[in-house]
Amino acid sequence: MPISYQEALKIIQTHIKPLHVNKTLPLLKAINRIASADVYAKFALPKYPMSLKEGYGIAFSVDKTVYTLLSPPYPNPIPLGYGVSLSTGERIPEGADTIIAEEDVVLEQENCIKIPLHVTQTQHIKKEGEDIAKGELLLKKCERVSAQKITALSSQGITQIKTFQKTTVSILSIGNQLASGEIHNSNAMSLAARIIELGGKVDEIEICEENETKILERLKALVQKSDCVITTGAMSRHDAMRYLLETKTLTPLFHHVRIAPAKPSALSLLENKPILHLPGLPLGCMLGFEMLGVPLLRQLQHQLCIIPDFITCINQKRVTCKDNCMSAIPGYKRWEKLCMCPLL
Repeated sequence: MPISYQEALKIIQTHIKPLHVNKTLPLLKAINRIASADVYAKFALPKYPMSLKEGYGIAFSVDKTVYTLLSPPYPNPIPLGYGVSLSTGERIPEGADTIIAEEDVVLEQENCIKIPLHVTQTQHIKKEGEDIAKGELLLKKCERVSAQKITALSSQGITQIKTFQKTTVSILSIGNQLASGEIHNSNAMSLAARIIELGGKVDEIEICEENETKILERLKALVQKSDCVITTGAMSRHDAMRYLLETKTLTPLFHHVRIAPAKPSALSLLENKPILHLPGLPLGCMLGFEMLGVPLLRQLQHQLCIIPDFITCINQKRVTCKDNCMSAIPGYKRWEKLCMCPLL
C-alpha cells in the first residue's frame, strides 16, 4: 500500500545510518564536503582595534576641533586633544578612540588638523574580535563546507579539516532496450551529474537486461563497493525489479509513495546497503530522485536537514493534482535553473 511522502522521509531518517568514515583534507579539497568535527576560532579577529579609513586616529574631546598630530614613537596612551596618522587596517594606538577620514578633515596643516563638528566618537573603528570572537564556532559538525566557511577558517591559519568520506553511489539502469542500445541511457547521466553536484561520488554505471537473476547478481556486486545503489526502470506491474521487491528477495523499507509522477519509487536494503528504486521514464526518474534520492544522500552524508529544497511560487495558470497525493512539478526559476515545486 502506498505511503505518504512524509512517511517515506521518516523511514529514510530512521532506517538509513549515516556514513562514519573520516578524512582529513586541505581546505580547497574540502569544498562542499561535510565536516566531521567542530572547528573553533583560536584567536579573535581582528586581533586589535583597527582603522577602517585612511586618515587620523584622535583621542576625542567634545570641546575640541583642532588636534595636534604626534610623530612616532607615540606616548601610551595618546593624550586628549592629540592624534596620529593612520592607514586603512592599521592598528589604533591606545588612547585614540575615533577615526577621522582624510576626506573629512576641514583643515590640514603640518602638525595639526581641524575636524568637522559632526564627528561621532568611536566612528570608523573595527573593534577587537568584531569579525570573529576567540573560541567562536566557525564550522559545525555535519555542516557543509562552503566558500564562506573557508574564508573564516583560513583567517585563523587553518589549512586542513576533518570531513566525512564522500558517499559512493552506483547506478544500475534496467531495460532490454537499454541493453540492446536501442535507446540511450540518459537517466544514468542525469542522476550521476546530480549526485556529483550534491557532493557524492559516482562509482559504477551499469546497464542490465530485464532478468531477475541478472539484476540480483549485479546488485550484489555493486553493494560490495558502493555506499548506495540507485536503480532505474523495471518498476511496472509485471517487471523484474518490482518482482524482486514484492517477493522480498530484497528487504523493502517502502514500496510505492504517494508522489506524482514517481509513485512506483521504492527503497530497499541489500546486505545493509540502501538501494533506491526509481521509475524508468525520465520525468518520474528525476523527480523521484529529487524528492527521495536527495534526502537519502543527505542522510548518508550527515547533513542536518534532509528535506529537499523547495520553492513557493504563484502559478500563471491553474494546476490540478491527484487526490491524497503530492505532485512534483519541474520548472524554471527566473528562466535559469531547473527547480521543483511540491503541490500538497
